[in-house]
Amino acid sequence: MKLFWRIFLFFWTATALMLALVLAVNELVPMTFPGEHERRFQPASMLPVLNAGVNAYEQKGESAFLAEARRLPLVDRPEIYLFDEHGDSLLDAGRDAPFAALMAQDVAKSDREEYVRLGFRVLYARPLASESGRRYEVVFTVFTPAGRLLNPRFWWNMAIAMLPASFVCLLLTFYLTRPITRLQFAAQRLASGDLNARAVPPGVRRRDELGDLAQDFDAMASRIQLLMMAQRRFVADVSHELGAPLTRMHLALALLRREYGDESSGIYRVERETQKLSSLVQQLLLLSSLEAGRVPSESLALISMRELCDSLLEDVKLESQHRACSIVGERQDVRLLVYPNLLRRAIENVLSNALRYSPLGGEIEFNCRVRLVEQEITIEVLDCGSGVPEGELTDIFRPFFRTAPGRESSSGGTGLGLAIASEAIQMHGGVIQARNRESGGLAVTITLPLSSPSQSGTYTSAS
Repeated sequence: MKLFWRIFLFFWTATALMLALVLAVNELVPMTFPGEHERRFQPASMLPVLNAGVNAYEQKGESAFLAEARRLPLVDRPEIYLFDEHGDSLLDAGRDAPFAALMAQDVAKSDREEYVRLGFRVLYARPLASESGRRYEVVFTVFTPAGRLLNPRFWWNMAIAMLPASFVCLLLTFYLTRPITRLQFAAQRLASGDLNARAVPPGVRRRDELGDLAQDFDAMASRIQLLMMAQRRFVADVSHELGAPLTRMHLALALLRREYGDESSGIYRVERETQKLSSLVQQLLLLSSLEAGRVPSESLALISMRELCDSLLEDVKLESQHRACSIVGERQDVRLLVYPNLLRRAIENVLSNALRYSPLGGEIEFNCRVRLVEQEITIEVLDCGSGVPEGELTDIFRPFFRTAPGRESSSGGTGLGLAIASEAIQMHGGVIQARNRESGGLAVTITLPLSSPSQSGTYTSAS
């Protein structure tokens, strides 16, 4: 059944249940409310007030009649009409004056009181006789819409009616939102890189518009997965095929250097470009391996984070001195169970990226903090460069993504360092994020969970 007819059927069922339940309660379950009997309209209690009103009218006029009419019990600010024995109105006409005149004529002919329901109002009419013997007909509203809203029975009926409607609407809401929520969750997983995300659970088959949408989404996800796998396989195959020619090029360059010595600038340029190409191929192979979920050939090991950070600072010391950049910060110690070379490569890529895009003589903050309450460790690298446009902060972790103008290829990067760092951190169950600093520059934060062996260790801080 299509979704249109399902929604129609739900609402039709809810309306039918509301009406049926209210009618059944009113007919089958007699109900009384405290004070309801005293609030009932009782014509006998009105008669003395009305007789006094017509006598006052004969003696003092219209205002005297209206003053007496305000004393009517259980009637709040009624619309009241007074007619003589010929059916002529004796008071200023109100909005229901034509209808009241017809009621007065009927009452004059039958000489009996009469009730008429007019929309949400109830009108009452009866003949009267004054002390002088003159005959009158009086018509006034007994119940008004405002009075009905203040009646407890009205709200009781409303509550009874809302019970089946609420239940049916709850079922409809669950029926509609569950597949939409499942589709949203699958879209989030797909956007985060989980190419196996699907919206239709195994064994579940919906034959409506939402089911068709979920199937189309799964078809799209399968197509994207095939394309991404083909792309990764292509990059890995090309990188692998380039390895052998590059090895032969290195051998040929070694022979040329042996033959012509170190004085040839052409050999030096070819060797430098070959080295760049070799580095690019190695990074492509590493990224392809990480994206496929394969860890490079190393085992998990328990390492000291402070020793790792100090070792990294020693490695980038030459580059920081070349750019006259100082690296400051607080580095606390904790032992983590990680892939040492892979984690080192990730942090080194972020740190080298900060050095590459910081101005000469700039200052870089490199912090490593342990947060025992959150059971995590945070590594921050804050540079003082030009930053990144806000809309591209997540894109910088994509392969070969570059921003302009401060992070172009002339800076010496390949566009793979942060992508490798992101995959490596995810393989450790962590998160890497970037944000722009208020004072200028980019802040990259790596958050890693504390593994079981580290929870019993101690930590210290060092600057």
